[in-house]
Amino acid sequence: MSTLPGLRTMVREVLQLPESEDVDMRTLRELGAGSLQAVALQFRILEETSVNVEMADLVGGSRVADIATLIDERRSTVG
Repeated sequence: MSTLPGLRTMVREVLQLPESEDVDMRTLRELGAGSLQAVALQFRILEETSVNVEMADLVGGSRVADIATLIDERRSTVG
């Protein structure tokens, strides 16, 4: 099961972006995320997926789609 649709929604909500905003192939920095928003997203990902994503993965240049893949991989190793 892909995490991308849910992550896409989380990113849009945390960053207060319109639903029409294409986020998949962009980094959080490109989408205008600040450090507090990155922390909020990190917490929300943990809360909704039970996967801890490192801050470096969120702000280190990974695209939203890459972060979703990372979450999927970590979920499969935990489950």
